[in-house]
Amino acid sequence: MTRFEINPGFSCLKEFILQLDTNFSTMGDTLKNGRNHLKIIHYRGIKLCVKSFGRPHFLNQLAYSFLRPSKAERSYNYGLRLIEMGIQTPEPIAWINYYDHNRMLQKSYYVSLFLEHDFCLGDIFDFELADRLEVLSAFSVWVCKRVHDNGVLHKDLSGGNILIRQIASGEYSFFMIDLNRIRFRRKIGFRKRMANLRRIHGTAMCLGTIAHFYSMHYQQNPVWSAMNIGMERLFYTKFLKTKRKIKAGLRTITGKADKKICGPDLSASLGSQATHSQEYSMKNTAS
Repeated sequence: MTRFEINPGFSCLKEFILQLDTNFSTMGDTLKNGRNHLKIIHYRGIKLCVKSFGRPHFLNQLAYSFLRPSKAERSYNYGLRLIEMGIQTPEPIAWINYYDHNRMLQKSYYVSLFLEHDFCLGDIFDFELADRLEVLSAFSVWVCKRVHDNGVLHKDLSGGNILIRQIASGEYSFFMIDLNRIRFRRKIGFRKRMANLRRIHGTAMCLGTIAHFYSMHYQQNPVWSAMNIGMERLFYTKFLKTKRKIKAGLRTITGKADKKICGPDLSASLGSQATHSQEYSMKNTAS
């Protein structure tokens, strides 16, 4: 059984969407293949980005089958909502879920337009200082005024999930991707705002710079902002270390090889932070 939803503006892609699970492995070019598989696919002159979500574990299968939308469905709905709010993201095209005979979710796909961009936020830490400061300043204004002030929390706000275009005037446009973990709130307090920035990888100076520019627009003390990001990053790094140890122990018990799940330990550099200041849709059910 399948369930799907297609943006009415892209109804010409219905046949493509319904055949995704059959043709996905032989189509397009892979961008990333890990827990999820991300591809660029050209179809009828349209450049698409297709994300195949891996099969969820049993508890999530139950949840996504009977209790809450799948990751693909959430990505689509959240993308439409962000665009309504004036927050840019690659245009959502469709989602589709595949179920077994027990109506348990087996696989899902999210389809959007492919967004041509110049770089992602994570790339800027290799830029020259002047260019880096310019992008960090623009990003801080955007995430404070456009994102957080509108009650949007991207729970995976990492450098790779913010795409950036440099427009003709020299200004920058920011686009969110990997949308399934977004949460919408009425109001976001200062502590949650700072915690939301902790996944951005970079040196203490870069994170302190974000805190400095952010505080200018949130009317908060720059040093206090930097300290908050630093502490949140420290707690987050320790959490990932603990999570890695637990998973390693479980893999040892089950005889599976350990996998590294967190990045380098940046906690040693955090002590100095304080001083461096991608219904509009047509719903269908097919069996």
